Amino acid sequence: MNKIYGILFILFFSFNLFASYLKNDQFNEVEYSNLHLVSAIEEALKQKQNLDINSRLLYKYYKKHKFKPFFTQYSRINNLAVGLINEIKNDEALKLNLSKLLPMDQVDIRTELLKNNPTVENIINFDFLLVSVYHKYMTLLSKGSVNWRLFQKELDELKEKEDINANWQRYKTKKDIRLLLYKAYDYNNIHIALDEVNYTFLNAKLLSEAIHNYEQMAKSGGYIKIPNFHKALKLGEYYPEIGVIRERLKQNNLITQKDKDLETINIDKSTSSININNNTLLPIKNSNELYDKELLEAIKKFQKNHGLIPDGIIGKNTLNALNMPIEEKIKKMRINLERMRWLPRNLGDKYIIVNIPDFTMKMYSNKEKILEMPIIVGDSKHPTPIFSHRMSQIVLNPYWRIPQGIVKDEIIPNLIKNPNYLEEEDIKIHENWDHDSIEYDTKEFDWNIFLNNNLIGNEESAPMRFIQIPGDKNPLGKMKFLFPNQYSVYLHDTPFKNLFENSNRALSHGCIRLSNPKDLLKTILSQNSKISYEEADEILKNKDRVEFELDKKIPVHIVYLTSWIDEEGELQFRNDVYGYDKMQEKLLF
Repeated sequence: MNKIYGILFILFFSFNLFASYLKNDQFNEVEYSNLHLVSAIEEALKQKQNLDINSRLLYKYYKKHKFKPFFTQYSRINNLAVGLINEIKNDEALKLNLSKLLPMDQVDIRTELLKNNPTVENIINFDFLLVSVYHKYMTLLSKGSVNWRLFQKELDELKEKEDINANWQRYKTKKDIRLLLYKAYDYNNIHIALDEVNYTFLNAKLLSEAIHNYEQMAKSGGYIKIPNFHKALKLGEYYPEIGVIRERLKQNNLITQKDKDLETINIDKSTSSININNNTLLPIKNSNELYDKELLEAIKKFQKNHGLIPDGIIGKNTLNALNMPIEEKIKKMRINLERMRWLPRNLGDKYIIVNIPDFTMKMYSNKEKILEMPIIVGDSKHPTPIFSHRMSQIVLNPYWRIPQGIVKDEIIPNLIKNPNYLEEEDIKIHENWDHDSIEYDTKEFDWNIFLNNNLIGNEESAPMRFIQIPGDKNPLGKMKFLFPNQYSVYLHDTPFKNLFENSNRALSHGCIRLSNPKDLLKTILSQNSKISYEEADEILKNKDRVEFELDKKIPVHIVYLTSWIDEEGELQFRNDVYGYDKMQEKLLF
């Protein structure tokens, strides 16, 4: 009898405890369902069911999360899932290749399955898939989507076939992708994770938005095509093409005035073609054919935004830029968004950007531009490498240690033609790279011995070293700014200031020549305690070589951007000076 009473007591106590849970909402149907789901997720992971990424990796994601789902709540997809899916589908850099990179069609299918039939199996399948998609997408944000191995192979082929030594370094983020998902889950915001690995380059997100706007314009017919003309168009003259050019510039919002008399112009947007008086250009003088000041300012702005000399003269280069198909511009923008994912995410508080296709150097402090100047970069045979490093040293009145390739290809032939060439150019020959080392007397030397062969040696080993002393003939000018790197590339002065008047300034052997090096020196030394700008300026008046270390190293990022949005919010395009756009376009699209 006592045993029966004991059983009844236990049942009564259990019933009251269960009722208490229900009354206090501590144990309800939802909680029971979640507990069941947690057990089902753990079991599915042990059984390795429906896994889209490495089973051990997926298990790690859920184990620390106590086997709870990430992307569902109460049998429905949550805000985290919605945010991730929308972000991926609107990623302009990946949009054209999305179906190849991520299984978003499967995400759509499993979303519908979950919506119509929220079983435990469908919940698990959806959550596992989205964790897999999250991991793959974060990896793409971290390092970009181009096949880097194939791109490096293309660069190697340039070296083998054309003797072009091209180099490009990519920088991945060093973030723990799993920990970022936990953090995003806790804050119910997927951007907490995405923003940690996505591009941080100035106005990158604005460039992404610009692609969307350009695609809408492409769908409506694209750019109006301007007919060819045989002479440059200038201010104050009448031309039948001017009306068409006005309409083209309106498409970029560079002219906003109301339409002028367009009776002689028939625009067929479906074919992006122009008919003027039945395909004949008649010199009818009306207000729409006058190249006026308003059009001049619009053309200058267009030229500036395309890296052309902003002189307002509409010649062949400006016409080609105006007639560049909008689809080509969209591709160019996408390629450059991809490149922004190859850059270091932390550019620095104060840093320098050298953009090769733009032929400019810009310096920033706290994201504000504090300095800008034209530069000269490597030519197509000696491309400036793309990489990031930190400037640590400045040399005033530098010696130029002439690379052996230049000695072989340029100096030896000049010596054979002119035995006094070394003396005229202030070049000394030493036993090694130390300008205080033994100097050779080569006045009676037969330089024909070294012509068209490799006897002069290479950078590692050579019978002699050619060093040009500081002075007006030294191509390094009066100063150089060092950020020691494997490519022996640096920023430096140059005595050849006239070259900065060229629009295409890919003219050097790889190093970067500055148009106003004193401005950079002054900006850097304004926050350097070891030497003042006034002291440096006095040193520059002499020929004594002086070098000094910087108090704080300055990041230098050499980039290759042919499209970006600048500090004023203007969309910029540049020519593909090294042919990298074409090379990467094949790999990306």
